[in-house]
Amino acid sequence: MKKNQSEKIAEKDILDEMLEGTSLADAEVLDVVTGENVCVILDGKMTVLELTKVINILSTLASDFTVILAQACGFCNNCGDLQPCEDSDNKSDCEATSCHNTPEKWVAQCELCQSLLDGSGDVRVPDYVLEEAGIPIDAKLEAYADKDRGEITVVEADIQEDITDVSPGIVAILASAGICLAKLDELIMLEEVVYGQGEIFNS
Repeated sequence: MKKNQSEKIAEKDILDEMLEGTSLADAEVLDVVTGENVCVILDGKMTVLELTKVINILSTLASDFTVILAQACGFCNNCGDLQPCEDSDNKSDCEATSCHNTPEKWVAQCELCQSLLDGSGDVRVPDYVLEEAGIPIDAKLEAYADKDRGEITVVEADIQEDITDVSPGIVAILASAGICLAKLDELIMLEEVVYGQGEIFNS
């Protein structure tokens, strides 16, 4: 038996073992949906009720992943300078039922998180200038100021992955929950592992 045939048989055995005991084991057709870091195996033929159950499972999974991400980032505290609640008598630990100091406002009060949310902190240079400098027009940029000489130097950033690579919808959900966007940006740039490494959530 050829090596590639043996590998295919082994792969089929692994798949059969994974599907054993599930409704997919007897499915006539399987659909495989793949994306970056994910592979989903679906029954190729489903009734309306079966499809709604799949939607529910995937929605729950997405919610669980969002919680993991939120736990890794933590709540925004305005870089350690969280504004006191005006509805609290002691101004430090608010338990007032009329409190308007919501998680969403925590992010709104944080200048750093807001700049990441609205893109006001992004370094922008005209495309033709980037082309003249030999920098890709879609490259992330960094800027450095020389106060004494009155000059600003813009260069291609060493790290090309940051919060701007995250879906705006996900960023909006995290911001509305009061999650620190600055920490999210930091974890992305550090390529921090946050799934499958439980110790990160115990800090």
